[in-house]
Amino acid sequence: MRRSVSKKDTEGLREYRPNFLLRWMYRKFFSHTDLEERSRSMVRGAAERGTVVYVMRSLSFLDFFSLDSLVRRYSLPLIRFVNDLGLWILEPFGRGGRRLRLRRQVPEQQALRQTIQDRFSALLFLRRPPRLGQRTDRGRKLDVDLLRTLVELQREQQRPIFLIPQTIVWGKLASRRRFGGVIDLLLGPSEWPGKVRSVLQFLLNYKRAVLRSADPFDLSEFLREHPDLPDNEVADRVRYVLLRIMERERQIVLGPTKKSPARIREELMRSPRLQALISEEAQRSGRPLAKVQREAVRELRRMAANQDPAAMVLLDGMLDRLWNRIYDGIEVDEEGMQRVREVARDAALVFLPCHKSHIDYLVLNHTLYRNSFSPPLSAAGDNMNFWPVGTMLRRGGGFFIRRSFRQKPLYRALVDAYMRKILVEGFHMEFFVEGGRSRTGKLLSPKYGMLSMVVDAALKLTSKPIVIVPVALGYERIIESKSYAREAEGEEKPRENIGQLLRTPRILRSKYGRLYVNFGEFISFDDILATTRQRRGLPAPQQRPEELSDQEHRYLVQRLAHTTLHRINQVSVVAPVALVALVILGHRRRGMEHGALIAQAEQLLEQLRAKRARFANSLEGKSPLMRREAYDAAIDLLVDSKLLVEHGGDGKGIYMAPPERRVALEYYKNGLIHFFVQESLVMTALFSLDGTASVEELQGRVRDLSRLFKYEFVFPVQATFTETFEAACAQLVKQGAVVQQEGQLLFASPEGSLGGASPGMAGFYLEILRTYMESYRLAHGGLALLRGQAMAKKDWVRRVLAQGNKDYLSGEIQLKESISKIRLDTALRAFEDLGMVRATPKGDLVLGDAPTTEQMSAAMLLNWSGWAVEATAH
Repeated sequence: MRRSVSKKDTEGLREYRPNFLLRWMYRKFFSHTDLEERSRSMVRGAAERGTVVYVMRSLSFLDFFSLDSLVRRYSLPLIRFVNDLGLWILEPFGRGGRRLRLRRQVPEQQALRQTIQDRFSALLFLRRPPRLGQRTDRGRKLDVDLLRTLVELQREQQRPIFLIPQTIVWGKLASRRRFGGVIDLLLGPSEWPGKVRSVLQFLLNYKRAVLRSADPFDLSEFLREHPDLPDNEVADRVRYVLLRIMERERQIVLGPTKKSPARIREELMRSPRLQALISEEAQRSGRPLAKVQREAVRELRRMAANQDPAAMVLLDGMLDRLWNRIYDGIEVDEEGMQRVREVARDAALVFLPCHKSHIDYLVLNHTLYRNSFSPPLSAAGDNMNFWPVGTMLRRGGGFFIRRSFRQKPLYRALVDAYMRKILVEGFHMEFFVEGGRSRTGKLLSPKYGMLSMVVDAALKLTSKPIVIVPVALGYERIIESKSYAREAEGEEKPRENIGQLLRTPRILRSKYGRLYVNFGEFISFDDILATTRQRRGLPAPQQRPEELSDQEHRYLVQRLAHTTLHRINQVSVVAPVALVALVILGHRRRGMEHGALIAQAEQLLEQLRAKRARFANSLEGKSPLMRREAYDAAIDLLVDSKLLVEHGGDGKGIYMAPPERRVALEYYKNGLIHFFVQESLVMTALFSLDGTASVEELQGRVRDLSRLFKYEFVFPVQATFTETFEAACAQLVKQGAVVQQEGQLLFASPEGSLGGASPGMAGFYLEILRTYMESYRLAHGGLALLRGQAMAKKDWVRRVLAQGNKDYLSGEIQLKESISKIRLDTALRAFEDLGMVRATPKGDLVLGDAPTTEQMSAAMLLNWSGWAVEATAH
């Protein structure tokens, strides 16, 4: 029988009011900790429906003070009860005063019961730190099971009790798998610290403390679902669930418990599957088994990451100072970041960012780390594994993989096993689906090797959810712009070495605008597996199969890659610099007056808004006057970097891109071209048909162009070609660029005709693809060099570039940026697919066999005299 609570007993249950010293501490030490708006709304919503009970892991008076300061700051339900914190006469809620006056304490169960019955909130700690010298990594049970008290209360009342797990992380040094040494014995492990260690962690990290609030746990609903369980078993199950939830929140911030690289290698080498492959390799090569095993260990040692939390803290500080010095700030997709945290609670994430710069992975990992998310392990090319960069990247979570290992089955097996091990251990992963960096500003065609291994790993990890996270990284100015331009003009790609690192002082003296990090729509592996099978007429699997046929596997990898790239394009940020570059290079004359530039930028902005593009903060929701300031700042940035030249001034200047700098400026234009490429293909096809054509004829011509440029642009994967074509035509009709009459499409005005110079959308659509048409026309003409002879690709490219420079001087080629080694490479890939050219076993180029219909269509497009006529119209 429970003892009734007398009035004298409840004197200590009054509201806790911090004294002046604690209020000063709250302002001084706890003001740096914040609680997200989503979490605040969630707590308020729970309080409207029932009684809120905050829950934390390990008994800590500092955690109580931190949470109490937050609920007071944001007017959340105040804490009116907490477990005995071990503060003796300093205990809150009157308990310390009762001890000082030698008065009997109210039993904790009765104090908690009275608090909940009065509809006040409480804070419960579930465990306490280990005793001095106790070896445990799970903490100790509390003397009183207050969860059981809550279960009893919930059975007695209708009003629901919501348990809201709260996780505070003091510092970002994750624990190791093994129990520590003397310090852990004396002070408790880092995840279950004693009072002394808690104070030390607090003093060292109070400015970087992270609080994470999980979704409310409805105790009444749990009891309805388990009506026959006794109270003690309900309390044990609920405690287990809450501890798991809070451990997941800790892992989101700190990452999984770390194993040493040596232990990872040891566990991998014990894998029966890997041992079987090693034995096969020894038999195939005729080498001793021990020698092949030593080779495997050596390769794993070169490959594996050694993510070091202390090194990450150091790297974070270095990068923060670097970004602040050379950039004007990083704009992060906050809503996307919240989605990342939520999905990471239950799934392994594979981040697939676009690849534009050597610093991409540093930017993304720094952004995740700054947003209290443990950075993924990131794949890097072994060309980056040089001292000291390699050591820094490895300790930051990088693992190194050879560029090519097609003829090395053992190495592929090691990479496959290591990637699967990463996911099993609870790490997230990151690599670039494009393979190498884009030198053009737009996405490259995907490379399927690493993604194929992720699919293999996902199929074998049948119980683990795998989610792909497309990431769009954007730069107002790219630090490699000069080297990219030189490569496009024909120079060889320089090999990364220590000299590049020593040249960074040049970078530190420049300003490169802003950075943008955006997260595309996530891709569930199970969902895309089901939809892929359905599209192929196969039933959706009830559970994830461990193997797929080769054809189905290949189709799944390709669809996953192209879906990822498409979703990256969808969330690529429209920044002022890219928009200005698009306007300048989408104009048909050499220069553009300031007012016309601003007007065309505003027109494109409206088109992009209709396409639901994402905008930089300087453009989103701003007045025309403020947007004009953003355009002017972008123009100044381009002028300072010598990508634009200004003639005149006072707001009436004329801006032009110097011919020798148009290649570099085109990089920024290409960052937005994907938003307009469908309409541009239709307009270009219509132009090649003399401005009028039947819908069927035009659709066929657009299909030819799409095949020709399939390595240049990422086309939508969720719609058929016909649907995409019809949508583009409807958009052009709506804009007034074309007119549809009795099954015919024709230009709406003379601006689409030869030599037109109107700044309207029709002329813009034609102009932005001109450089691609000129480049491919140059490449097609260069096939004449292969008549009757084979030629090394390097020699062919060199001679075609030389011919391109001659054609530019003679006026046959109008745009300097059309003379591009990079586009010659993609043109050759398209020509090879069409059978117009092929490679010999030695790698030389020779002409293809007899022409096919596709070859003739492409040749007709590229040889059409209208392109040359149009060029002379300038």
